[in-house]
Amino acid sequence: MDINELWDEVNTYLKQINIDIDGEHIWTNYQTVVGIILRLQEIHNQLALLEIAGNASTEVKRFRTMIIDPTIERLEKVASFESRKITGKQIESQLER
Repeated sequence: MDINELWDEVNTYLKQINIDIDGEHIWTNYQTVVGIILRLQEIHNQLALLEIAGNASTEVKRFRTMIIDPTIERLEKVASFESRKITGKQIESQLER
């Protein structure tokens, strides 16, 4: 796996996320973030498999632990925020009725 290509992919995903702008639907941002988390988890698993097989370079190991894992953790927090935002908007809508 090419670390530079993986970095470009991760960076592209991070640039797609903007919690200040709601998507077409109330769940659009949440759906986007969860989709990105799933892809990053796939990358994480591929890198971990290389490590288990003894085929991972030091760079690959570092990339997983220093970039992929913290990015997944951060995006999980963003997904939680988006979920709470959805709930809040639903409550506001109910109160307006």
